[in-house]
Amino acid sequence: MTAPEGLSLRLAKNWKLNLDKPVKQEMPNGKMRTYIHGRGGTGSDTGTTVSAGLADHTNLSSLLCGTGTDKSGALDFLAACTELDMAGIDHAKASSWLKQAKRETDSLYKERTAETKNKKEYVVSGVLASGPVVMVLHRTYDTYSLRILGHAAA
Repeated sequence: MTAPEGLSLRLAKNWKLNLDKPVKQEMPNGKMRTYIHGRGGTGSDTGTTVSAGLADHTNLSSLLCGTGTDKSGALDFLAACTELDMAGIDHAKASSWLKQAKRETDSLYKERTAETKNKKEYVVSGVLASGPVVMVLHRTYDTYSLRILGHAAA
């Protein structure tokens, strides 16, 4: 089992997400990608989502984890998404970065909404490069989206 597939299955089990069947899709460059999507959750964590993209059925091209900003386990879920079982990833660094990225995006979101009086602002954290992946946290009105791009994204 590949790291992204294993992570998707682990996230699905631990966070009670329903995974769809893997879907193959041809990219504009002619390369094939396999995507696994899931959604669900329980209690206040319903609306939690995961989407993993694999190149050549084995290499991570992308992982997208989404959850509501008002979810009690939002940070825990996003932290679980950073736990990729891939050589070269510094999990302590990723965990620390995620906590800081959340604080920064929440602060920036609060500033922007105060300035613009628009509750539908969109802010993005700084980027973390850890081993073979790059991570970035997005915050919209009521959603966090953690995007993890792997070395197979190109």
